[in-house]
Amino acid sequence: MDQLPLDDGTPDPGFDPAPAVGTSKRGRAKRPTKSPRPTNPRRPTKAKKDAVLADVDPIAAVIVDVNVASLDHTFDYLVPEKLADAAVPGARVRVRFAGRLVDGYILARRAESEHEGRLAALNRVLGGQVLTDEVASLARLVADRYAGTMSEVLRDAIPPRHAATEKANVQAASADAVNRDPDPQDPNPQENPVAEPTFAAWPDYSGSDALLRRLRAGDQARVSLTVAAVDDPAVMLADLAAAASGPVVVVVPNVGDLARFEPVLRERFPDDLAVLSAADTPATRYRQFLAVCGGQRTVVLGTRSVVFAPVADPALIVVWDDSDDSLVEPRAPGWHAREVAALRSMETSASLVIAGHFQSVEAARMVSRDWLQPIHADRARRQSGARVSTLANARGGDPTANTRIPQFAWQVLRNGLRHGPVLVQVGRGGYLPTVACQECRTVAKCEACTGPLGLAAVGSQLACQWCGNAVADFHCAECGARELRAVRLGSHRTAEELQAAFPDVTVRVSGSDTGVIRSVPSESHIVVATVGAEPVADGGYDAALLLDGNAMLARADLRSEEQAVRRWFNTVALVKSADDGGAVAVTADPTHRGVQALVRADPTGWALRELADREATGLPPVSRAVVVFGAPGAVGAFLRICKPKPTWRVLGPTLVEPGDEDGEVRVVVLAPIQDGALLASQAKLALTTVPAVTDGLRLRLRIDPTSILG
Repeated sequence: MDQLPLDDGTPDPGFDPAPAVGTSKRGRAKRPTKSPRPTNPRRPTKAKKDAVLADVDPIAAVIVDVNVASLDHTFDYLVPEKLADAAVPGARVRVRFAGRLVDGYILARRAESEHEGRLAALNRVLGGQVLTDEVASLARLVADRYAGTMSEVLRDAIPPRHAATEKANVQAASADAVNRDPDPQDPNPQENPVAEPTFAAWPDYSGSDALLRRLRAGDQARVSLTVAAVDDPAVMLADLAAAASGPVVVVVPNVGDLARFEPVLRERFPDDLAVLSAADTPATRYRQFLAVCGGQRTVVLGTRSVVFAPVADPALIVVWDDSDDSLVEPRAPGWHAREVAALRSMETSASLVIAGHFQSVEAARMVSRDWLQPIHADRARRQSGARVSTLANARGGDPTANTRIPQFAWQVLRNGLRHGPVLVQVGRGGYLPTVACQECRTVAKCEACTGPLGLAAVGSQLACQWCGNAVADFHCAECGARELRAVRLGSHRTAEELQAAFPDVTVRVSGSDTGVIRSVPSESHIVVATVGAEPVADGGYDAALLLDGNAMLARADLRSEEQAVRRWFNTVALVKSADDGGAVAVTADPTHRGVQALVRADPTGWALRELADREATGLPPVSRAVVVFGAPGAVGAFLRICKPKPTWRVLGPTLVEPGDEDGEVRVVVLAPIQDGALLASQAKLALTTVPAVTDGLRLRLRIDPTSILG
């Protein structure tokens, strides 16, 4: 099996498949060689004596939708004759489990069962095949890597069933079969509607010829692609899809990226594109999913779950902007679309392209181990983007350097407004998201949850930004003073100040609290957007102002710098090129390496330096991590069961809420890459065993979360 080398000369065992492991009541691991009774032993389900079973392979191996680690394996069920034709591997079924009806998927049909007791029969078959063998194998690998259950992964991979859509799909397929011309030789063949690829920007990218050649030939390629700010990523990825010799899966972080990529791919593949997104209606999403299942669509675009798209023999998988947290499934087991795509590329012959305007530290490490090949634009093309200005560019010093918007930034903003729209990026939404005591400068915090107090809008009541608790009578916990001062300014307060400075200019706000704007016209106006909510301007912005950079860099999070620099590069890509007058002003410390990387248009250089720091400290991605939350007794039991090796590092336990001695604690276990599979299996064993040895105390854990220290 092809394996991903993530350390010197040693394949990454974290990508190796591991068998599902159950546990006994004593906490010992046992192999699920025999399927236990799938029903409550006090109320066994009795199959009718006169029930007729299928003549061929009357046993169905079913993975049931029960998210319990000890039950993460298949159970055998009888296949009645009346369901024999419909009960195919990959079909969704209803079965009786522990006295209730639950959903499940048939993974295989067999002639005999290893279970010696009585078996229950399938209750119903819900539609046709929706789970392919390849996706089932991938779900098993993902569950083992992230210490989860296969049913949890399948919940994300397969959208909820929509019966009416499924019925209409079957009827349409039947009508198509009846009306199909029996003569395979079409006397009037239509021209191929797919537009020819342009490949306009590719000559300026080193290694692009080899990539396109391998895609056309059907050979596997694995690439880290860094797209220059002046190039349209939708066009470039459409070129890759057009060059691929088979089905293509394109994964993007959010619906904003869908809106950017879909029109280009729709133009290139008008009759072959399927778009899958959780933002669609259940009927629309399931209709698109069935079209992919049936092979009617072979170019699939969507958000994170589309990485499991059931295309047959994928030729190319593309993950765009892999550092975006939106690519991480928030529910257990918390898989990352980039890692799932890498697993799928290993298990198939699919090529893999991890692309973005910025290179993640994970991608940089894969490049350093030659698992990914780097492709990026030459220096001239990279530096042809918008001109980036910092305080270092201010002539003769800037007396307003310590203000939130220095003089040079005001000048960039004014010049941009003369020609078109200007984007102002801020770190936080709201009005005054953080306030402090006027006398002692202590940050005002909520007495209930210790969250920061702030004002959501002009004239609103002081309230906690975490729990929403309103504070009618504030007094400082340190000095008792009652007056407040602003610490952080939000998008609304920023918009208010800009409107006062430019009374004749329209100021719009884009953010989660006011609604995210997807696109803006080319007319002159100001858009104030929180990070991640920046709309696309028709023709590009004439200028952009990046505020609150020092605050974003100073966050107590392992990836705070990475996220800030990534967002800066993505924002620069929204601005016109320097030849067209595009300019960007950055108010953060001009000597910071992230700001310098932005000025030099060198995202890969920043990633390599950050990777060197991670290697020196042993932090992810150079190690595997599990973060555990729970009561002190449960976390202590986890460490005893997990039995960390001497080469592993244990950080904590620490209180989740400082000062709450009776609250939850957190512990972080870091293991070398070669021990990744062992760490995941031990964590899964502990999840099952801890409640049995701690009188019901339970744990929450994540394997390789995006942040382990924040």
